[in-house]
Parts: sequence; structure tokens; C-alpha cells
Amino acid sequence: MKKPTSRPGLIVSLCLCTLAAAMPLKLERFDGPAATFQEPPGTVEIRGPMSVRVTPSSRPGAEDRVLEFEYFCAGGVPSFAALPGPPFEAKTSRMLPGLGHSEAWKSYTARLSTPDKPLPDGWKELRLDLPLPAERVLQIRNARLRPEVAGEFDATKATTSTASTEEALRTYLDQTPSANITKVSVGKDAVRIEGRSANPGSNLYLADIPMDVLLDDPQGWRTLVEITTNADGSFQTEIPRHRQRDGRDYDRLTSRWQLVRKTGDAVEPLSKARYAEEVASRSPGLPPARPANKKGLGGWHIGHLPDELDELGITAVTVNVMIHSLISLTPGPDTTPVRWQGRTYHANEKALAAMDATFIEAQKHHVMVSAILLIPNPAKDGSPVVKVMGHPDANREGIFSMPNVTSDDGISLYGAVLNLMAERWSRPDGRYGRVHHWIMHNEVDAGWVWTNAGEKTAITYLDLYQRSMRLMDLIARQYDPNSRAFISLTHFWAGAGDKRWYGSKRLIDLLVEFTRAEGDFPWALAYHPYPQDLFNPRTWEDKEATFAFDSHLITPKNLEVLDAYMKQPALLHQGKVRPVHLSENGFNSKDYSPKELEDQAAGMALAWKKMAGLSSIESWQYHNWVDNRGEGGLKIGLRKFPDEPGDPLGRKPIWHLYQALGTPKEDELASPYLKTIGIKSWDEVIYRKPVR
Repeated sequence: MKKPTSRPGLIVSLCLCTLAAAMPLKLERFDGPAATFQEPPGTVEIRGPMSVRVTPSSRPGAEDRVLEFEYFCAGGVPSFAALPGPPFEAKTSRMLPGLGHSEAWKSYTARLSTPDKPLPDGWKELRLDLPLPAERVLQIRNARLRPEVAGEFDATKATTSTASTEEALRTYLDQTPSANITKVSVGKDAVRIEGRSANPGSNLYLADIPMDVLLDDPQGWRTLVEITTNADGSFQTEIPRHRQRDGRDYDRLTSRWQLVRKTGDAVEPLSKARYAEEVASRSPGLPPARPANKKGLGGWHIGHLPDELDELGITAVTVNVMIHSLISLTPGPDTTPVRWQGRTYHANEKALAAMDATFIEAQKHHVMVSAILLIPNPAKDGSPVVKVMGHPDANREGIFSMPNVTSDDGISLYGAVLNLMAERWSRPDGRYGRVHHWIMHNEVDAGWVWTNAGEKTAITYLDLYQRSMRLMDLIARQYDPNSRAFISLTHFWAGAGDKRWYGSKRLIDLLVEFTRAEGDFPWALAYHPYPQDLFNPRTWEDKEATFAFDSHLITPKNLEVLDAYMKQPALLHQGKVRPVHLSENGFNSKDYSPKELEDQAAGMALAWKKMAGLSSIESWQYHNWVDNRGEGGLKIGLRKFPDEPGDPLGRKPIWHLYQALGTPKEDELASPYLKTIGIKSWDEVIYRKPVR
């Protein structure tokens, strides 16, 4: 690591306000191509290695020793030096923690001093020496200097009060039980359970365990149903679908079932707990979505470029749904009562109508719709619904949160809104439009940022997440037998990407373990194989994307790895390959010059030709539709910025290429990019060897 020097390089200066003063951030513009000012005002963009001068808006006090700001930086920034001054001297420098990889605005806090190592008297400015790689882009906004909050820098541990421990879960998944629940089927009025015990006899019971109950919690054995085995230890029984739970109606649709032996007051688990695999549907003939091609659009919404779906030939879209807005805990002038698990909630009709309009419009264009279900972070959102529905351990650094699936109140409210959506948007008459699939939250391998549940190990986190997936699966298949819950993952495959992230491959493998233990369900994969460097569209140059199962990344360069992995026997569902949707992907144009726009389109041409021969991949939802100034300097749209001087919403070359893909004009518009990539035929980039 390089030591800080007393001689700064190119300086960018920003005015830092103290939290107590709550003054707005002022930015002073400096000349130089590496630093620019962005919209919205107050954002500094830095490219490459640079020293940044930070100027407090008033004289800092001794207690003002925490540096805080928000940043956006794909790839992150290594540990860097902060030098108080002037003069800026190495002997008084502080090494601050690096900025982790971020694909959204993320908070950063660092302690500049401690009581035993104070900053020098009379300092007026800070110099931050940021060792960015030459092409990396860092955006900073809302910089502040503030007092330290008691305990904020204390080491944190994984919370277990709302999650099972890693040790308990590992033991549970690894053990070989003496009995098995072999099948659970939920009918209209009854639940049928089949199984076998190697040690038949008396005192055998089925434990009806609600989904919110943690592993080995005695509450899971409160409701026991006695059974009798046949001579060979097998049993089959039917149990009413509904029962009373704490004085209210409870639908056993979401229960898991475990064979136990009860001797006196002692209960001994004999099998693993199993969820229903078969669910009776009200509309067994509801047709599945059958997109005519693999061409989709991510983050689609109505009221903007209304003819775009038809002009581009789009057959699939994703739509973001902030689910907390659809339901209320109390009645209001525009609410309708809804019942779930014996509780009454209140549907927000205006919010639902707004989503109806989106899905009805999509239905008119005959496109497949996948809803991305998002929950605000209760650590930052004061909504009463969010406080109940969001995970109580969520850390403020998360943009969204995991649902609260391990409390009766939390999972009941969460289940109510899932049931409300699935019932409404799976009607055979299509009155409110149709949602075909449900993408459960966003990029959960980067859950610390996108689906936060606090500090959790991979297995404890995945145990929470798979409950959310199963709940949606069980509820949705009541109304649409073709509906699937999708796991959402980043392009970080065998590599985690950040110290608090998990890695996509690791979470998929854990999900397979849980389904092997507790019954399979038709989950599917929503993957985001962006290029290695989000700012560089030349994905064919990705060095960390190899053709092996231990590849650090999966990007458009090595999509064959994803296809091969999903076709392994352990990953199949009932002998069939699970659908893979590449539900968020795009290629950046560093600017609007002909060369950069050519590279952007070439990346898309390569990805499309790769997908053509990969049968597991059903759809590619291009993101972003239009360049967005809030995406950290990225310009990954098919169109230019809406306010681009002289060419607002201008169609880039990639727009015209995307329009041609899947049509007779595909090769005409794709072929020019062979030269960009440096090949003579698309066959040269197709990997045909076995992937292991």
C-alpha cells in the first residue's frame, strides 16, 4: 500500500457541512477533465486517482470527528488516506476504510479521530487521497462532518433472535433422519401428507409448523396430529386445511410438516420439516406466458414512449412494485378490507389501480410480466406497514429490506399483500392485468445493499430468503399454476464481490440444499450478468469471467457457464431445467461519441448471439431503457438522457440493433460489430467445450 504524500495531485474541493449546522452542501468547481459536476446539483464525479480537498462550512469542533457521505462507485475504492491541514503532512494522516463496490447510492462513515488520537489543533480542511484505477468513476454527494454516535463503530454480530443459528441450520441440513415426509399436497379443503418411518410404533405425530417458527423452536410442536403407520412404516393422512391458531383462522397452506415422537412432555423430531409441493389452483387452465423471443425490457412503466414496446418488438418486461404501498394496517377513505390468516388488513385501492394500469397496458401488448417485489428499509422508513413488514434487523446501509418472515405479525402482513397481488393479477378474465412471475426482492447475494436483514451468515440469510420465496410460491400457485418465484442475483458468481456479500453460486447451492431437505418447489433464476466493469461495455475482454464453475463472475462473455450449471441434475425441477431470465442487464456508453456507442452496441450483439444457443435462458430484460442521471455516471440506456441538449431521448445505435434482434434484419445490424470485437464469425465467441 502506498503511503500518503504531502504533495497533492489534482485537487477537487467540496464544502463539508457539520451535521449540527445542517447546512446544504456547496461544491466549488475545479478545472480538469477528471472532475465534473452532475445533476442533481451537489454531486461530484471523480474519474481515476485524485486528491480531494474537503472544506467544512464552519470551524469544526473537537466532537466533529466522523466523516459521512453518500457515494456510487462500481468497483469501489481501496483504503485511502485522509490528511488534516494545512499543512497536509504524512505524519498526521489517517488511513480510512475503503469504499465497497456499489451499484447504487450507498452511505459511508469513517472515524477521523478518537479521544486517544485526536486531529491536530487548528485544522481547517481534509485532503482525501483516493487511489481509483484510471477508468473507475466515483460519485460523492451529501458530505458531512458530525459527532460520533455512541456504539456506531462497535463490532456487530449476526443476530439470532430473528433467525436460526448457522450451527443449527448446518446440522439440520446435513443430518440423515430416521423418517421422511415424502409428499405434501394442499387441496381446496384438506392437506394430504405421506411419509415413512424406519421405526414405526406408537406416539407418532405430525407437527404442524407455521412458516414463521424458527428451527427447533418448541412453538413448532404446539400443534400435533397423531398418526398410525402401516406395517412397513408408511403412512398417509388427510388433515383439514384450516385450523385455529391463537384464536383465529389459520390456513395450513404455508405450514411445514415434521414427523415427531412424543413421550410424555418430550418431543423428538424424527424427520426434516416439509412444505407442500402440490397446490390446488382455482384456474388450472390459465395459460402460461409464451414469449415469441428472448427480448425484454427492464423497469418498464406506462406513460412514457407509449409505442416503444411494439417498435422494439418487446415480449417481456419487469416492473418494480413497492409492495408496502398496496396495503394498510388501518381503514381509510380509499381502502377495502382484505383477510389473511384470520386477520383483517386494508387494500389501498388507488395504489392498486395505478399498478393495474401498468399491467393492463402490458397485457394489451401480449408481453410476459415479472414483478420485482421491494420492501423499504424499516431502519430508515417510518411507515407503520414497513415497520411490521420489514426485517427488524435491517441495517441503515440497506436500500431495501428482507421481509419479516420469522414473526407471526410480520409474515401475516407480508402474506396478506402477496395474496392480494397474486389473486388480483392472476384472474382468468384479466380484469386488472396479469403478472406471470414474481422476482423476490433484488440482488440478494448483495443483500447488505439491496435486501438487508442485518449481519447474517450466508446460511442464516438464505433461510430467511427461501421462506419469502416459498411463501410467494405457495400463495401464487393457488391462482396460477404456471407462476414462479425467482431468486434475484448479481453477476458475482463464485466471488462475493464485497465482504458483506455472499456470491450468487453460494446462495443457489444453499437453496438447493434447503429444497432437498424440505421439499422442492418451482423456483427460477433472475440473473444480472452485467459486464465485469459496468462502465466498460467491451465484455469480451472480461478477465474475471472464465469458462469454469468457479468463475469469479458470470458476464455476457461466459453465459455458457450459467446455462451449464443450471442443467446439472441437482438443479432440475421434476426433471426439467429451471427457467433463467436475465432480468437486469445493459451496456454502458462512456459518452455519446461514435466509438463508445459502437462498443455499447457490440456488447449487446455478443450477448444476443451467445443466448441464441442457450436453452435455459428464456429472456433478456434490457436495463436501462433510457439513460438516467441518477445511476452514478452510467449511460446504459437504449436512448440518451431525456434532457440531453440537442437530442433528448435520442435513439442510440444499440436501440436500432435491439429492434432488429430476433427479426430477419438481425444479421444485417449485428454483423458490423464483428469487426469491433475483432472476430470474423459469431462462432468464434461461442464456447462449446464442457464446463466444469
